[in-house]
Amino acid sequence: MAPFTTHRGHMYRQKDGVAMGSPLGVLFANFYMGTVEERVFERIQRPKKNACYIDDVFVQADGEEEVEALRQAFQQCSVLNYAVEFSTDDWLPFLDVMVTKMERNLKTSVYTKSNNLGLCLNGDSECPARFKTTTVRTFIRRALSHCSTWQDTNKEFERAAQMLVNNNSSTRKSELAWRNGIAVTAHNLPPKKTSRYISRPVCIPSTMRTRAP
Repeated sequence: MAPFTTHRGHMYRQKDGVAMGSPLGVLFANFYMGTVEERVFERIQRPKKNACYIDDVFVQADGEEEVEALRQAFQQCSVLNYAVEFSTDDWLPFLDVMVTKMERNLKTSVYTKSNNLGLCLNGDSECPARFKTTTVRTFIRRALSHCSTWQDTNKEFERAAQMLVNNNSSTRKSELAWRNGIAVTAHNLPPKKTSRYISRPVCIPSTMRTRAP
C-alpha cells in the first residue's frame, strides 16, 4: 500500500502494482513474471531459445505463428499486454544486446541506439576517482560479457574509449584505468571466458589518444 495526497487534499491508496522507486518493485516483478512463464510453458512447448528480463522476452522461434501463440499464452496467463517485434535482416536488439542470426548459431554484441549522444560520467566532474575508474571497468565488462567475437569486443573497446575521451577523461589516466580494468575484469570472469580473453593480447584502443570534434 502506498497512500498519498493530492493538491486538493484527497487521500488515495494504491491497490494495484508497486510504488515507483520501491526497491521491492524489481523483486516482485521477477516473482510475478517467473510464475507467468511457468504457467505458459505448462500449456505450450518451450521455444528453442528464450531469455527474459522482467517483462522483456527474447525467443528464437520457427515462425510468426509460434511467436503469436506465445504472445497469446503470456497474455492469457497475466494481466499484461504484450507487443511483438520481429528480427530484421536476421538481427534484433534485445535490451543493450544486438543479437544476429548466423548460419549455425546466434552472435551477440553491444547495442546502442542511433540517437545515443555518447554521454557518460565527465572526467572533469567532482566525483571520487573510484567512480571514474568504475565507469571504465563497466564499459570493459559489458564488452567482454556481451560480445561473442573478439572482433566485436575490440570494436566496442574503441567506441567506449573514444566516448571517455570525448567526455573529458584524461588520456593517461584512462589508459591506466583501461589496462587495470581489463586485467581485473578478465580475472573475475567465469573460467570458460577467462581463458578465452587472457590468451589474447590486451587491446588498448588507439582512439584514446584523440578527441572527436
